[in-house]
Amino acid sequence: MPRRVKEKKVDTASLNLMFTEAIRHQLNRPNLYAYRPHAKQLKFHKANTHTRLYIGGNRSGKTTGGVVEDIYWLIGRHPYKRLPFQDQPVRGRAVAVDFNYGVAQILLPEFARWLPPSFLINGSWEDSYNKEFRMLTLANKSTLEFKSYDQDLEKFAGTSRHFTHYDEEPPQHIYNECQARLVDTNGYSWLTMTPVEGMSWVYDSLYLPGTEGKDPDISVVEVDMLDNPHIGAEAAERYLKGLDEEERAAREKGHFMEMGGKVFKNFSKQAHVIPPINPKSVANWRRFVSIDHGYNNPTAILWHAVSPNNEVVTFDEHYASEMTVAEHAKVYHERCKGHGFYPDMVVGDPAMQQRNGVTGTSIVQEYAEAGIYVGQANNDVASGINRMVQYLRVDPTIGRPRWRITENCSSLIYEMVRLRWKTYSNRKAQFENNKREEIHKKDDHAADSARYFFSFMPDLAPDFETEQKIMDYSAVLGATRPAPVGNKVDSYFQKPTDNWEISPVGTDFQGFEY
Repeated sequence: MPRRVKEKKVDTASLNLMFTEAIRHQLNRPNLYAYRPHAKQLKFHKANTHTRLYIGGNRSGKTTGGVVEDIYWLIGRHPYKRLPFQDQPVRGRAVAVDFNYGVAQILLPEFARWLPPSFLINGSWEDSYNKEFRMLTLANKSTLEFKSYDQDLEKFAGTSRHFTHYDEEPPQHIYNECQARLVDTNGYSWLTMTPVEGMSWVYDSLYLPGTEGKDPDISVVEVDMLDNPHIGAEAAERYLKGLDEEERAAREKGHFMEMGGKVFKNFSKQAHVIPPINPKSVANWRRFVSIDHGYNNPTAILWHAVSPNNEVVTFDEHYASEMTVAEHAKVYHERCKGHGFYPDMVVGDPAMQQRNGVTGTSIVQEYAEAGIYVGQANNDVASGINRMVQYLRVDPTIGRPRWRITENCSSLIYEMVRLRWKTYSNRKAQFENNKREEIHKKDDHAADSARYFFSFMPDLAPDFETEQKIMDYSAVLGATRPAPVGNKVDSYFQKPTDNWEISPVGTDFQGFEY
């Protein structure tokens, strides 16, 4: 169940005063008949999808565009398309961050500004807006209720709605509850927001499906602060220059950023992701597997190949939760047989060595019983991350990164894009303290698995010194080589072939079969 947020007590007298002053100010400004949308607002208004994400920087006209869209639906007149509920009273919902500021000082004054009196009951705002129920009723019987994200979840239940407007990013549980109110009417929703929360659920569930074409019923309009013709470049720069890189990108461009700072800033899908390969193309390379084990959290098993000239390709992954070691092992052996070879070495999280207080066994022992012999990797996070960053850099001698990942390793790619440093629990602490050096422990299992591999192999070039380190199990792994049991494959280390296909430095992975 989502955590309840206690509603804040509102000073009614102060709120009414602020609201009255804001309304008086807005009533002296042009209304709907004088509205001239800029190019991005126009694109937003014309979109016909059931879900619209209008995302942009501060002062880019997002709220204005959203409120005007609300009004078009409420009055049943839209200048750019025919509305699905045009010939009946419409029930809408507008949701903001809170009542004190988001509703009283932002949304309500905008509605008072853009709604012509002819659409109000008796031409009067006072007759149309019910402060007790926070409900706006127009002369044509259309209604718009106002909610805020600091209300308890049950306050968002109720009868069906034809549309919902989310002004700024909603918590996911509130969004889901509001969307349920649209099912009966096959209703519509739009979000007008600046992504100051970083790569949140909106990024995964709405932004990516909309921008990547995975969900044709989601449209995304991205707007820069300076797309608003009423914003001057000089004033904008005066505000933006005091922000750090991530926050500036969000507030100026409307870009989704990891507000704690991305761990792998030099990772990009364009530079580091290649099509899936035929594993037999790397059969004569050194092959490694890395494991980050979990049960409630996913187990991440990655297959890596290392060329003689020190290039790495991660070409397969198994990523699943709530599976036993035996079930993971079954997948592992099936994959290896499909690849046509077993890895030369398997490395994993040192915590897998810990013995269970009841059974006296460890996860490493369970994998060994299933024919997978896991060596203990170095769990120094800083050195592992440093090594991964080095391999992600473009090597000028070969014109490409030393580490690339195939498209079928989707979980690893997802985490490489998203992994971020920890942030403080509130903005004040964030501004008053140095940036944190710890990684945010969420969705990091595949990245951790890769880190074990890179930490264990500080130098992947097949020179004599490295060969000796790899062959010396006791020195490097702190373990003895286990003997094969029955027909189980000793995947801990198979003797490497003597006929490596050594490509000269500078050649691409031309031998790959895609």
